[in-house]
Amino acid sequence: MSGVTLLTANVSLESALASHYGKSVALRRVWSDQWRDPAEVAMDACGANPELLILGSDLPADIARGVVADVDRRYRSTTSVVLVTVADVEDTVELMRLGARDVLVEKPADEGFLDSVDTVLELARDRHGRAADPGAGLRRRIITVVSPKGGSGKTTIATNLSVGLAHRMPKQVMLLDLDLQFGDCAAALGLKPEHSLLNAIKSATHERSALKVFLTSHPSGLALLPPPDDLVAVDEIDGDELKQTVAALTEEFPFVVIDTGGGIDAAALAAMDLSTDLLMVTTTDVPAITSVRRQIEILDQVGYTSQRRILVLNRSNAKVGLSVKDVEETIGMEVKFQIPSTRMIPVSTNEGTPAIEKDAGNVARKFEEIAAYFAPSEDRGSRSLLRALRKDR
Repeated sequence: MSGVTLLTANVSLESALASHYGKSVALRRVWSDQWRDPAEVAMDACGANPELLILGSDLPADIARGVVADVDRRYRSTTSVVLVTVADVEDTVELMRLGARDVLVEKPADEGFLDSVDTVLELARDRHGRAADPGAGLRRRIITVVSPKGGSGKTTIATNLSVGLAHRMPKQVMLLDLDLQFGDCAAALGLKPEHSLLNAIKSATHERSALKVFLTSHPSGLALLPPPDDLVAVDEIDGDELKQTVAALTEEFPFVVIDTGGGIDAAALAAMDLSTDLLMVTTTDVPAITSVRRQIEILDQVGYTSQRRILVLNRSNAKVGLSVKDVEETIGMEVKFQIPSTRMIPVSTNEGTPAIEKDAGNVARKFEEIAAYFAPSEDRGSRSLLRALRKDR
């Protein structure tokens, strides 16, 4: 499933493309002409790694040129196409020199226009598929930790990964707990938040920097937003408002880790809509393994295929008669990371101290491996982009 981002205020264009592609394309329209610059919105949207960015004809020409150049420089796997009201040879040449794949006259109802978009999208898919491994450098990443079964260790992995990332990039990482009924990331981190996701949703403004007042800081430099303590309040959360709030928050941090509840609920779907990566967690028991396989099949059926999937085997040293190869063959995915079972993990959770900070042995190294996969500390280009992101704020 392709990811296409529209930078335009034109709802009619969005409707035309949505009708044309149906569920075969993950279409997302972003726009701001008040408290945020459209160019900044575009850069944040490209952090979700879409194959194609379409710049509407209502975007000022100077901003369009800047966005095209920045996308070509910072997000090399994303292809950009610019829509105009009137074709101009000099403008077209300039935009393509800056990095645009094509410049098209915007005619949403015209079949020829839609055919041209189809052609660009096919080229974008090919370019995206040939791009270097996304794990090889820093860019905006939204990592959702999922598992169909409770008790798989999602929260342990989400909290330790978040702290590991925060060690590398203090103040640049957020952990969002979207297990709305039983989320316990705060307890695992030894935090007592004053605010919750419900406060952010009910906020009078969804301006991203204003929403940061609801976050709780961890000594590692990690920012946390927990679910409401009141289970009754969870019923007050509207799905559209939840997605809008999550989208606004995720745009404020280069790295966002999202913990989810068991199964696939509305909150998990909202997270996956925005995610660049799905960290899929399983244990070595047969019910957990078969559940993950079924989850993958469901995600394929409903079109969640653009996110990169990474399989983590938790309690990998449990002696239950199944090997790593057995797990891989059953699920149909390579096990990328293995977390061994150790008494230290529940002890660290009970103490509110992440294992990555409490332990200096094998378990801590395993969590560090996952963090390093997403944010290699030795990558100079990553550090340069991080400095640029900080400077932009």
